[in-house]
Amino acid sequence: MNSDPAPLGRKQTGKPVKPRWFDWHSWIGVCLGLMLFSICWSGAFAALSQELDWLFTPAAHLPPFAGDIDFSGIFAAVTQQFPHARVEFLQEPLYAVFPASVDIITAQGERRIVQVDPATLAVLGTQSLFTIERFFREYHEALFGFYGVGKFIITVFSLPLMLGMVSALLFYRRWWRRFFELRTGKTRVSFWSSLHKLAGLWSLWFVVLIALTGFWYLFEEGRYKLGDGKFAYTDSFPLAVHVLPKIQIKPQNRLPFETLLVRAQSARPDMRITGIYPNRGGYFYVIGQSDDVLVRDRANKIYLDPQTGAVVFNQHADDLSAYWRWSDMADPLHFGTFGGVTSKIIWFVFGLVLSGLALSGAWLHLKKRQRSGKTGAGWRGTFVMAAFFTILPLASLPIMAVYLLRIGPLIDGQRHMAELPLGVAAFVACWLVLTFAIKLIWLWCCYRLNKGKKPENSFRAVEEGT
Repeated sequence: MNSDPAPLGRKQTGKPVKPRWFDWHSWIGVCLGLMLFSICWSGAFAALSQELDWLFTPAAHLPPFAGDIDFSGIFAAVTQQFPHARVEFLQEPLYAVFPASVDIITAQGERRIVQVDPATLAVLGTQSLFTIERFFREYHEALFGFYGVGKFIITVFSLPLMLGMVSALLFYRRWWRRFFELRTGKTRVSFWSSLHKLAGLWSLWFVVLIALTGFWYLFEEGRYKLGDGKFAYTDSFPLAVHVLPKIQIKPQNRLPFETLLVRAQSARPDMRITGIYPNRGGYFYVIGQSDDVLVRDRANKIYLDPQTGAVVFNQHADDLSAYWRWSDMADPLHFGTFGGVTSKIIWFVFGLVLSGLALSGAWLHLKKRQRSGKTGAGWRGTFVMAAFFTILPLASLPIMAVYLLRIGPLIDGQRHMAELPLGVAAFVACWLVLTFAIKLIWLWCCYRLNKGKKPENSFRAVEEGT
């Protein structure tokens, strides 16, 4: 929300109180706006990334299926089709027209996704683990790791996001009365200024939600990297607070998949199984949803000894402490997955709105500076910073190439790039080109504004918004 505030109070020295908040708001927009745009823009697409994968994968378009998911039949179909592959994870279809997906590691060490028709149990095909969903999750959450600090870089921007909102509310007079105020007259700049403020007001709830969950991810990453190295409550890996000892059981001594699945369901009749790890640290590991509200699937989990079928650990979301319950709520709230496609579309739309706010606020501020004759070299440093945040995400693309090598096949002792489906490659490439084109155009327009001369007419139309 961009507006020139009225000086309703002064400190003993320096600028009036409200213009100080206006300066902070403007500084965030000009210096950090492009990085906030990158995060919000990619987050919007991350919310609908699974649906985009389905849209760009014609073989995955199925007639609606409303029956029970036969995980045992899906497992059998995949192991029969790929006898030398290791099955890592089975996941139920996201919607009735989606296939079930099974993550495997082939004999060549390549990570792939097998799609299975839940109605006929026919294998529809395979594709690389690098999907549209995987691209946006890796890019949005951590810039593909970015040399170990990617998640810190992304999550620390929850702070300027929140500060941008707070500073706007502190200088925008009587904002609580202006939820239905859109001024269309006067000048084009006046209209865009009014629209910017109106969109900001209606996005307040979303900014608070995204900033709080983003700060939580920052805390989690700090705890993991700089604290006790724990990222989960219970698991069979050292990153958990309660670590289940890994077990080594020969394949011939493991109970059949179907038997273990029946025992898991018997131990948790309240849980709708959504995913299965046949061998996680040696255990048969099942996750799902019960009657809990706003928790990710792994909030409810059960580990079985695959040799005896005995329950080793059984976690109910309701039994978690407030800390770990919130940890399992953050993802559904941040990505809007809790309400199916409806909530995802809402998150997508408001993600685009935040992206627009990140760009339009700085443009409006520089337009005001141009008309007031305050342009020039004084803001050179801020443009250098804005340019830096344009280039920063580009530096993650070589890491993406390394990621593609890591999940690709090992042939004659050498790793090869994972083969991408045409739809995935085309969409990701077009999105990257569009994203950086928007940034470069924004930088050029702001540069021209900052270098421009003061026109004869005033900027009174924008000031009327206060």
